[in-house]
Amino acid sequence: MEAVSLDLDGTLVDMSFANRVWLEEIPRLYSLRHGLPLQRAREVVRGEYDRVGDGRLEWYDLRYWLRKFDLAVEPQELFERSRGAVRVYPEVPEVLEELRGEGYRLILLTNAPREFASFQLRALGLEGHFDRFFSSFSDFRRIKRSEETYLRILQECSLSPSQLVHVGDHFEYDYQVPRRVGIRAFYLDREGRTSGEFVVRDLREFRERLRNGFG
Repeated sequence: MEAVSLDLDGTLVDMSFANRVWLEEIPRLYSLRHGLPLQRAREVVRGEYDRVGDGRLEWYDLRYWLRKFDLAVEPQELFERSRGAVRVYPEVPEVLEELRGEGYRLILLTNAPREFASFQLRALGLEGHFDRFFSSFSDFRRIKRSEETYLRILQECSLSPSQLVHVGDHFEYDYQVPRRVGIRAFYLDREGRTSGEFVVRDLREFRERLRNGFG
């Protein structure tokens, strides 16, 4: 095992920043732009998100939604307004340091657009922890439900499936899909709703599983 790839939202950072951008800032601007009460604007925006669904690229494309809702604002402005909501899970900095110290190459793999993910990494000072950073949306125009995404990661990093282990909080995208191409993967379930051989509760448990040969 040479490398560890990690998801971002729900794995390294909690959902506060994403929720602030998608569920608070955009509905607020939609309310102002279209003269609707805020609660009604929230309902309209959420309904449009649900109609597209997270299986399509548009779901992750902030610029697509700004155009669709006719909002004259740049993504960076939304990010800055939401900066206070960027929150890392408590164990993350320590675990990343330890994994690097143990010789693993660290790879960040997210569905989020690069500018969205980069803002959070910079705000937390985590950019320097990763050897490679991939946005499936920005770099491959795919989402992680596609096996091709993981095959591209292997190719770009000159790794075989047996040399990479992945962890993330989406059961399909971060667990089932990478395993189909031969990558050992762990499902991160911070809520404790599931159990199994390859389910972990936090990244400390994941680190210990690596140290113990996945036992």
